[in-house]
Amino acid sequence: MRRGVKAYFAANMVAQGVALLRFIILARLLGAEELGLAAMLILTSQFFQAISDTGSDRFLVQDDGGDSPSMQGFVQFVLSLRGLLIGLALVLFSGLAAQLYREPQLAGSLMALGLAPLIGGFIHLDFRRVQRDGDFRPESIGIIVSEVLSLVANVAAAYVTRDHTSVVYGLVVRSLLLVIISHITATRPYRWAWNREEGLRFSRFAAPLFLNGLLLFIGSQGDRLLVGTSLGATALGHYSAILLLIYYPTGVLIRFLAVTALPQLAAARGEPARFQREASRFGGRTTLMALGVAAGFALVAPIFTPIFYGKSFAQPLVIFALIGALQSARFLRVWPTTIANGIGRSMVILLNNVGRMVAVPIALLANAEFHTLEAIVIGFIGGEIVAMLVALWLLQRAGALSLRRELIRIALFLAGCTAISGAAWSLQAGNYVLSLAFGAGGLVVAAVVLRMEREVLGELITMARRRLLPRKA
Repeated sequence: MRRGVKAYFAANMVAQGVALLRFIILARLLGAEELGLAAMLILTSQFFQAISDTGSDRFLVQDDGGDSPSMQGFVQFVLSLRGLLIGLALVLFSGLAAQLYREPQLAGSLMALGLAPLIGGFIHLDFRRVQRDGDFRPESIGIIVSEVLSLVANVAAAYVTRDHTSVVYGLVVRSLLLVIISHITATRPYRWAWNREEGLRFSRFAAPLFLNGLLLFIGSQGDRLLVGTSLGATALGHYSAILLLIYYPTGVLIRFLAVTALPQLAAARGEPARFQREASRFGGRTTLMALGVAAGFALVAPIFTPIFYGKSFAQPLVIFALIGALQSARFLRVWPTTIANGIGRSMVILLNNVGRMVAVPIALLANAEFHTLEAIVIGFIGGEIVAMLVALWLLQRAGALSLRRELIRIALFLAGCTAISGAAWSLQAGNYVLSLAFGAGGLVVAAVVLRMEREVLGELITMARRRLLPRKA
């Protein structure tokens, strides 16, 4: 019996909404430079979180022995040790990180930030263990309460301090409340345990996650890290503010698509022809949505950014178009990764993340040559496309899809993003003839995509009608 599933979905929506609202309020209270410094704090913390990810909470849910008190005690011990190590790392490497960002004032803030993971390490994992029986209520309560009250603490601190240290107060309050609620809702006493056999089983599960965590961090946050270290806090503040306007909505879409498509793909796994049809339809849906997201963001983000954050956050049109293209390319990854999960090929996902690392040298070279935000973003778009091609090639070798059709989809996606970015750049430069030419090219791409995906489009329209229109009695 599944309990609290809707509450859990609502809690995650609240968390996403609170995160965006927090950033909007901080932008208004602090300005771009202090907002960029706050982003540097969060990025550094996320780096240490990523490279120390053991998947301990997920292990309790999926492991056959995850319900035993001794295993839970062992994992809680590992989690507390991880919190201690992250806190120590933030203290020990605070000076080095501050030098990397060329912002010496960050050193003290990073030391204070170490308190958040230290507190968070004492969380009671009963709220995860009960999910084995389909009970999501305890974690839902913890997420909603901790996120909302941490927002209050964050805003109050920002109003008083008017600087980046306000995020430290919010993160510490969030960790503290989540720990308190996890202990209040727990049905077992909190304990630590050590068992060699359980430790070996856990280590086999956790070991691959260390590398994958680092790859995921570089792939998803490497652009912000490079912007902060090379262009400075103000540029990072502007970039982060715009990026988050598309990051959170696409995150919700990615989870929805993955959850709804995976059962269909898994059910067709034993029938190769049927699986390829399902995979192709999923690719069509994802490509349509990715192009829609890129075009929609390029149109609306320049309007809403100054409304949300203030006029000082207005940026050139091409910046919005390129950020939309980058996040759309990241959104497109849900297509091969979900297919890989459907056939149980986790190695495809790992190699996809390895392929994304190509973005780092491309972006570094582009930044060294041009030293602009546009160059960095284009470099990371290139990395995402390389990763997509690697994953699709591996899936084709596994017999999961037809590479020719999928390569056409990638080419059309690139053509669409090029048309959108070209139109934004030429319009910004005042070259209206060229902007019209790019616009016409975009319409041609749209027509080709709609014709190619007409079957998928028909399915999406039918699905929307069923959900939106009232049923006849």
